[in-house]
Amino acid sequence: MSDNFSIAHKFTATWEGGESDHPADGGGLTKYGASLAFLKGVAAESQSNRDTLERMGIRLPITRQVIIDLTETQASSLFRWQFWDRLKLDLIPLRPAVVLYDAAVNSGPAQSIKLAQRGYNRCVTYGQPLVVDGIMGPATRAAMKMADTDKALSAMLDEREKFFQTIGDKNPSQQVFLRGWINRVDALRRYVRGL
Repeated sequence: MSDNFSIAHKFTATWEGGESDHPADGGGLTKYGASLAFLKGVAAESQSNRDTLERMGIRLPITRQVIIDLTETQASSLFRWQFWDRLKLDLIPLRPAVVLYDAAVNSGPAQSIKLAQRGYNRCVTYGQPLVVDGIMGPATRAAMKMADTDKALSAMLDEREKFFQTIGDKNPSQQVFLRGWINRVDALRRYVRGL
């Protein structure tokens, strides 16, 4: 039986697979969704992170060759550590966890939470709306436990689409990625409906 991370990562890995080095991608060389900029940032954050990377078999310093040599298993382990575990997604229902996880891998943990908070706020019919701060605090975690509804999940994904549209509008060099981003959100809508 699959654990929730595996169910979430199955979808995300489909969209993050392979190797790319698009000149408009600020992350630089990317393999299995792990970009050069992402890995350099993880390594720069702390000695503890550098030790964890080395235990994963990812050698330091982080260079283009490290990305080229990255395995699918290493990328999956990185994403579990940096996104799933960091956001404590095992503490919320599967469907909102899948939505948050994919957005975190694609746009970062804080942005993922902001999108979920905005989407949730669109559905609040009682109680206080969430502060849109990108922090998975007690109020947001409690809200995500109640957000396992088609309406709330759809609102979160609508916010993600708006976010992508805004990126494309503000930075024309990113328009090249817009169709793919929207296709990914549409595929995620179908995926979570089937869970």
